[in-house]
Formats: sequence, structure tokens, C-alpha cells
Amino acid sequence: MSARILVVDDEPDIRFLLKEILEDEGYQVDIAEHARAANEKRSANKPDLVLLDIWMPEVDGVTLLKEWKSSPIDICPVVMMSGHGTVETAVEATKFGAYDFVEKPLSMAKLLNTVKAALASATLSTEKARISKNEEPVGNSEIVQQLKLRMQSISRSSDPVFFSGANGTGRKIWASYLCELSDSSLQSFDSSKGFNQYLPLSSSVYIEEVGELSPDVQLNLLKAILDGGDSKHRYIFASRSSHRELIESSFILPKMAANWDNAIRIPSLCEHIEDIPELLEYYVNWYSDHEQLPYRHFGVAAQNFLRNHEWLGDILQLKQFIKKILANSYEETVEREEIELVLKQLQFQAVPKEPSSIQLTVNLDMDLREAREAFEKEYLSRHLEICGNNMTELARRVGQERTNLYRKLKSLGLHNKK
Repeated sequence: MSARILVVDDEPDIRFLLKEILEDEGYQVDIAEHARAANEKRSANKPDLVLLDIWMPEVDGVTLLKEWKSSPIDICPVVMMSGHGTVETAVEATKFGAYDFVEKPLSMAKLLNTVKAALASATLSTEKARISKNEEPVGNSEIVQQLKLRMQSISRSSDPVFFSGANGTGRKIWASYLCELSDSSLQSFDSSKGFNQYLPLSSSVYIEEVGELSPDVQLNLLKAILDGGDSKHRYIFASRSSHRELIESSFILPKMAANWDNAIRIPSLCEHIEDIPELLEYYVNWYSDHEQLPYRHFGVAAQNFLRNHEWLGDILQLKQFIKKILANSYEETVEREEIELVLKQLQFQAVPKEPSSIQLTVNLDMDLREAREAFEKEYLSRHLEICGNNMTELARRVGQERTNLYRKLKSLGLHNKK
């Protein structure tokens, strides 16, 4: 579709001349004789470019330009048109957001070149804005929509926020979404730097896994959020563990763990599997835009097949699948046979490359209790590494109840193992 241009000038001859010339070039053209009419046309038809005269009755062009550019979401380029005596004013207008200016009497060649350049610049700016946009939570399911409403309700607060959700559910995506609603930037907290790192004012500070923070850092964060020690930042804490698991954990201070009693839970994909079609479409576009992967289409049969798949790695695994399937072929349509092949490849890659046995040298000078402790320490240490320090997974692997397992780890000196 051709670009739409709005011509604003109080001289009828100029308005109709520009309309005729620009329409001959293939553009759609609206005209307005003063500021009020310009605002009406601009609101109704959403132009891609405005040609705006400086001198007009009642409200001049520069005042109108300032009004338009006061909105942070205004991206429509404006080219000022000026008589000989207003060139300096036109140059000054570029400081208020005008793309460029053309001098009267108008040179049609210069005018058309300026129009093309302004439209190209606007297209590039829009594309950059679209591509640089952060990931968003996707889905029309009730659980996703209710969670979005919850985020909107707390977006204007500066109170700390606590998220719980399994790995891969997109905790950081939701944190970023909350920041976007709050008009703040998201800064990831570097636990190795503690409070010595630079954090921009009025930003939201995101802690990916609270259970991995040292006790000293946890104490400082508690002071910041509970005693008002840091009013410049909003803190967003996340953990893969539930409130009960954090309370039972020896890796987190009880006062910090207590905050998860009313934490916002990020749902697993299995709880909103009906969002698979929207997620597929979103991430196909995302990887096409950000990584220049080919756009491919998932038909209804393919979507239904994927809705019935067990996504053990949650949304993160779904994203990895989409990225791999896009890179796998340039065929426009994704067929079920290809889907099954790629899923098998991903499952193979996900199998941990770990030994199923350990070798342990035992000092025969040890008594039976010491030898048993040496074995338990090595056995549990290896399993901790395999499951990424996930206590729920560790308990499942070794067949122990979590409370007893925490005590055992602490007695073996493994409670601070990372």
C-alpha cells in the first residue's frame, strides 16, 4: 500500500498543487488549511508523513510540531515548508523533531527527494523499534490473561515483587513485561558484584534465583526492601522453588523465604497448552526478525501435534524447538514428519552426558561410619551437579524426602555447594 501524506498549508494553490504532484507519484494525499483541520485529518487517517507550513493563521507550524512531538509514541516524520524569511525558523524546528525542511518557492525535485528520504527513515525507525522490543508473555488463555491483569495492577507500585516458577517458564520475560508497564528499565543483579555494581536510577533490579545469593547479599537486599534502605530501585526476585521448598532450604534466609508466601506464580506451559498456536506464531516472527531465520508456517495439524507434546523444558524448550525447525529447512510449511525428527534430536541433545557410575577410593584406615560418609558425600555431590542444584530434582533422583535431604547435605558440608 502506498504511503499517505498530509499537506498542511493555508495557501489553497500550494495545497492543491502538492496534492496533484504527490498523487501523480503514487502517494495518497490529504490536505488541511490550518492546525485544527490538520489535527482532525491526522487523527482520522494516520499519515506516514506530514508536509507542514510554518506560517499559518491562529496556530503556526512550529507550535503544532511541538504539540505532536510532545508524545513519546509519535514517530511520524514532519517536513517543514518555509518561505525565504523563515529558513532560520525551519532549521530551529529540526531541534523540536522535524525531519527536514524545504524552502519556498518549492523545487519539486528537492521536495520529492526529501519525501522519499523521510519515508525511508520512518520505515527504518519503525523496524528498529519493532526488532529491539523485548520478548512479551504470549497467550489468550485465562491463566495468562489473569496474570497480565495482575501485572497491570502492580505496575505503578514500587514495592518489591516475588516470582516463583519452574525453570523455562519465562520468569524474566514476565519481569520485563512488568517493567514495560512501569516505564522502567530492567537491570539484572550481579551477585558477584553485590551492591557495588552500578544500577541506573529508577530502574527495576531483577534477581534470577534468590537461592543462589550468599547470606550477606540476602541480608543487604532484605534491608533495602524492608527497611527502605534503597528507595531508588524496585526489586523483582525470582526462584524456581515454591514457598515451602524455600522455607525448608538451608540456602536461603528464613526472612527472605517468607516473602514467597504470596509470590506471583508463573505457570508452566502444561497449564496453558492452548496457547501453543499463539506462541508458535510469535516466536516464528521473533526469530525471523532477530536472527534472520526463514519464516515458516505451522498448519493446524502441526499445531495440534505440538499441543499434545510433553514440553519438559517448558517455554524455553519450545523456543529451542522453533529456532531449530526454522533453521532446518527453507520449506514454507512445517510438516509433522519434520517435527518428529527435530523433537527426537532435541531429546537426544537433552540427555545429560553423565556417567552412570562413580569410582571412589576408600582409605581402609577409615571406620565404617567414615567410609559411609565419604561415599554419601561423593554420591550426593555428583547428583547435585547433574541436576543443577535443584533440590526437588535431587530428592526425586535419590529417593529422599526434602527435609531429611537438607539435613544430610548440611551434615556433609554440601549445603553451600553451587
